[in-house]
Amino acid sequence: MNKYDVIIAGGGAVGAACAYFLSRDTDLKIALVDIKKAGNASRASAGGLWAIGESVGLGCGVIFFKTLSKLHSEAQGEEIPTMRPHQLPDCFFEFALKSNAMYPELYEELRNKHSVDFKFERTGLKFIMYNREDELYADQIVSGIPHLRDQIRWLDAKQLKEEEPFVTPDAIGAIDFICDHQVNPYRLVESYTEAARQNGVELFLNTEIQQVLREGKRVVGIQTASGELRCDTLVNATGAWANSLFKQATGRDMPVYPVKGQIVLSERMPKIMNGCISTSDCYIAQKDNGEILIGSSTEEKGFDTTNSLDKIQELSRGAMKCLPILNESNIKRCWAGLRPGTPDELPILGKVPGVEGYLNACGHFRTGILTSAITGKLITELVTEQPTSIDLTPFSVARFFDEPA
Repeated sequence: MNKYDVIIAGGGAVGAACAYFLSRDTDLKIALVDIKKAGNASRASAGGLWAIGESVGLGCGVIFFKTLSKLHSEAQGEEIPTMRPHQLPDCFFEFALKSNAMYPELYEELRNKHSVDFKFERTGLKFIMYNREDELYADQIVSGIPHLRDQIRWLDAKQLKEEEPFVTPDAIGAIDFICDHQVNPYRLVESYTEAARQNGVELFLNTEIQQVLREGKRVVGIQTASGELRCDTLVNATGAWANSLFKQATGRDMPVYPVKGQIVLSERMPKIMNGCISTSDCYIAQKDNGEILIGSSTEEKGFDTTNSLDKIQELSRGAMKCLPILNESNIKRCWAGLRPGTPDELPILGKVPGVEGYLNACGHFRTGILTSAITGKLITELVTEQPTSIDLTPFSVARFFDEPA
């Protein structure tokens, strides 16, 4: 019988990070079990480490906010609708910023000790403003996070042109989140996985979990097509599919569901961006190989991973509006990924009351790449029964239940 201290279900950014941190910081016997499914979120990510941008709602793809239909109404004495950026609570800011701060050291650690490179780039994230409406929106964002003013720069049109010469001359300025950088998301998952393998983690790739094994209130392993794998602790990092595993482990449902995001990728281009960009239409990131990644829609359509012409056109128009030079490029490919959404857009982490031998590491929605590092650290702390680096109460699955799970 194959017996492990920890089995991690799911080999995306979060699951692979858990495998790496557990294998780095403990002597436990660990298995990582994964099967690739259409819509894997890690491979649909831009790779943005947008700790502030995501926390205030600017990294989510097409940005929705209340439109001011008459900008002159203020002069006429009419009430102006309040523009409220979709800002996440303080607990998420702490979660995201602590994870973001781990990446420079993690980058050097993985390169030097494991010879893997996830292409960490210090880019910042600029929100481009086209008009007074965008300016009011930016104002609301900055006024809502006074404790992070030292991480934000205001750029007027001239400064923006100097820093991003290919941005449309119609732009009136930008706000720049100077600590929000980027990685290559494919390389990050591969780096975590390879480093974990080098540390002794056993990889069960292309292996589907058929059933969670329980004895009373304790999870004791999983059943796969190749046989049973037993464990003391099962970590659920299965992304948009996490509820299926949770239900088998606990007998209940948790609200993790797929949120589709469509992506457009250009052919390789010379360097036309010095940082990542977000607008009221899309986000844009130039990757280390020269390709331009444009994202993304936000759609609740179940596990559908098809592309639709309307969304691809919408994203492409938004990108060309911001960077007119993209009119000269070709689309290389389009795809869709499934983010693991939750009703409050916060991840679900930690223990489940009344269930032993099981931990959640799921529901990261659009921030799995960014927050994979802190999640790996937190899961390691839970497994080894150490105090956690942050309070996990706001992230417990119990918040969704009237009674303890």
